[in-house]
Amino acid sequence: MIRTLVAAAVAACIAGPALADADAAIKYRQNAMKAIGSQMGSIVAILKGEIDNKAALGEHAALIGAATNITITKPAFMTNTDGKGDLKTTAIGAVWTDWAKFEAGLMKLEKAGNAAAAAGADIGMDEVKALGAACKACHDNFREKK
Repeated sequence: MIRTLVAAAVAACIAGPALADADAAIKYRQNAMKAIGSQMGSIVAILKGEIDNKAALGEHAALIGAATNITITKPAFMTNTDGKGDLKTTAIGAVWTDWAKFEAGLMKLEKAGNAAAAAGADIGMDEVKALGAACKACHDNFREKK
């Protein structure tokens, strides 16, 4: 009986922080992805002519590359939170069951961001299409469908 109570107490102590850790990892990923999405939104607004800031195109693309690199290398980003935590997430379990494919997609996004950054204000449709394709592939394969 006492062993059962001790085991239950230990499990509760472990589960409590695990839920908090899951929520922290989810929030971390959401913030990283928002940063990437915000830069992509800025690039699109400039290319559509909604904002006159063509000189900043390379900087926005460089931030996509840098943010993607950061996410790939951080343990918090790699924490499997499938079915854990209290925060709502649109990430699906395939992120963790096919991590290699997910990571390869992030690497394509990083590469596309860096290529677009190198083009700078002269960014062309090829660079923009590569960025968009990398984003879309991840969304198609690793996010809940609405």
